Amino acid sequence: MKKSRVITLGKVKIGGGNPPVIQTMITTPLTRKEAALSEADRALDLGCSVVRTAFKHIDELGGLQYLVANFKGEIIADIHFDYKLAIAAIDAGVSGVRFNPGNVGGADKVDAIIEAAKKRPELAVRIGVNGGSLDKNILKKYGGVTWEGLVESSLFWADYLEKEHDFFNFKISAKASNVSETVAACRKIRENSDAPLHVGITEAGGGKHGIIKGTAGIAILLSEGLVDTFRVSLTAPIEEELRTANMILKSLGILKTGGEIVSCPTCGRTHGKVIEYYNRLEAWFDEEKWWMKPNLKVAVMGCEVNGPGEAREADLGIALGKDCALYFEKGEIVRKFDDQDEAFAFLTEKIKKHWGR
Repeated sequence: MKKSRVITLGKVKIGGGNPPVIQTMITTPLTRKEAALSEADRALDLGCSVVRTAFKHIDELGGLQYLVANFKGEIIADIHFDYKLAIAAIDAGVSGVRFNPGNVGGADKVDAIIEAAKKRPELAVRIGVNGGSLDKNILKKYGGVTWEGLVESSLFWADYLEKEHDFFNFKISAKASNVSETVAACRKIRENSDAPLHVGITEAGGGKHGIIKGTAGIAILLSEGLVDTFRVSLTAPIEEELRTANMILKSLGILKTGGEIVSCPTCGRTHGKVIEYYNRLEAWFDEEKWWMKPNLKVAVMGCEVNGPGEAREADLGIALGKDCALYFEKGEIVRKFDDQDEAFAFLTEKIKKHWGR
């Protein structure tokens, strides 16, 4: 498997073994420039420094310029159909532009975008290919949207940028709403190109369905080392996207910091309010932005017999018994409580101290 090369997106290095970079996309129109900046700042406050925005019409140029001038992270302009918008965004100082070669009007329009991009070495281009932008001839050739079509289009344009323009500061994105098609496309592209990959499952949906579908594809690609940057695309606010993205990284051991909760699956030996305590702890972890905290593994177990032993790898936790609860650290029982609510409160105070609260 080829190793991706390093590209520069403003101050961010992508590819070449650098940690996978999380991205998100704001939904506020650029005509509402203060609100757009506020939404982008929410992402930055959640630890995401790479934010994409739709740039739909030249009337939004002032809002884009305002966002670029005031956002402390990296702004990517998302372009469809009008190649002149990509050039205007480059001139406005964005860190990256994303466009689909299949819908900006042909090779001469792509030429104009790349020639503008070459004037700014720190600016990264993302060539996007998805079902909605595939050339009609490719759709006809493969009988619809397939991974083979995504690969053919992606590699054609990657080869075009490299050979016709001697331009290499770009990443490839080949997405489908089907997990298997997306995974197959990314695997094949990596076999044939060292351009960094931006991955995700497009149109994954929202709620549990969207989270599971997006996670299924991204986790496979991360585990195979095929992800240089990614977005968990959800029908949800950016907070949900970023929590999910960090949870994927934490679950795979890629994110080395942050809080983690382990808990028993419940069974006939379960005592007390283990489900309630878990839900409360998870909600509190999210409020605390657990992914930005020091590393800490916390256990909530429903059995005082097996709980401390099964959660021995946890830094601290509680195990619920019949009318009691045990507080333990590294599998060793430290204190016993007759009141389970008191034990849970004690646990949260210990977490706060660990996190310097």
